[in-house]
Amino acid sequence: MTNIWTIAAYELRRLFRSRTMLINLFLLPILLIFLLGSALSGVMDGGEDKTIDSFRVGIVDSAANPSEHSQLVGSFLKSPEVTEIITPVTADSREAAVSGLRSGEYGYVVIVPAGFDKDIMSGKEARLEYILGKNRTDNMVAATVFDNFLSSINYRQAAAMKLGPQAIPAMTVSGEGGPAAVLGKLNEEAPAYTASQYYAAAMLLMFLLMCGQMVITSLYSEKDNHTLFRIGSMPVKGGELFIGKMLGIGLVSVLQCASIIVATHFLFGVYWGNRPGLLALVCMLMIFASLTLSVVICMFVRTAALARSILSGLTVVMTFISGGMAPLPDSWLNTGGAFSINHWGLRSILRMMLESPLSQISGSIVMLSLIGFVLTGLAFFSYRKVGYHA
Repeated sequence: MTNIWTIAAYELRRLFRSRTMLINLFLLPILLIFLLGSALSGVMDGGEDKTIDSFRVGIVDSAANPSEHSQLVGSFLKSPEVTEIITPVTADSREAAVSGLRSGEYGYVVIVPAGFDKDIMSGKEARLEYILGKNRTDNMVAATVFDNFLSSINYRQAAAMKLGPQAIPAMTVSGEGGPAAVLGKLNEEAPAYTASQYYAAAMLLMFLLMCGQMVITSLYSEKDNHTLFRIGSMPVKGGELFIGKMLGIGLVSVLQCASIIVATHFLFGVYWGNRPGLLALVCMLMIFASLTLSVVICMFVRTAALARSILSGLTVVMTFISGGMAPLPDSWLNTGGAFSINHWGLRSILRMMLESPLSQISGSIVMLSLIGFVLTGLAFFSYRKVGYHA
């Protein structure tokens, strides 16, 4: 046990002598969290409501004769629900509408094809052409309005073709009873996480996974500096050497983790949830997984540069597919992201930030524990098979 603590103390002294290492460990994560949280705060605004102002939409009817202009579109644009959101303005031609869109006169343009009403009556699918404007919010609002209009027409048309014309009056009768939908927020009792919270958790896990770089540097430095021969001549077992190095680097990683959490909380107001014990457990599991993963890589790679490249590549890939660089759709996260270590760590920390019940957090912690157990087994068997020698 004395040998283990001696090796761990040596690792601590070696790491804290390097100014570059200290900057990469303690300052770089906080700087990245600040930059990402500030730059993307408008994208992830914590679920705050936004006021949608009315904007002008250019309407171009491709019919040559004004008497053949679409009556369906005209009556739809005159409805009170639509006029509260958009202000329809008739444009003479497609070129004039595009010119107005570029000059800022219109926020969106809709092209109505010639014979739109006749196509609907003949059973064809209703289609409109959209030309997007410069404002992303206006584009989303206008697309939603006109897509709902087309969906309603196509739905009624399909019902009439399938059930007969008598189905149309039945569809317009308003039913009695409660509302079909209730406006609200998911997880309304808990606060929604902000961009700073999201990227604080993502960057914390990424840098904890990168702590394996220190293990790789330490193990290969003993070979490159020819000190492994001298260590082998001493009464030090190979297992003690590994445990001592991992213990020293693990202590530095714990200090790094604590500094990131404390600094982001007091400097940026990041709320890490009300379960500090589980948060510490998740961080410890991530550190342990990183250390064992780096040991497995070292056992099968000859050079330190290649080992660092492999670990860096794995870290970047796992961070990306887990949504750590940018929020990804749930369908992607639940398939490709589930194979990454970061996915389960990020999922558990975000649920802690939302103050979710323990039942929603425990599953991710169990998966992290299983990953750590598998990596420990791989590290043990690879060490027994390959060994650590000069």
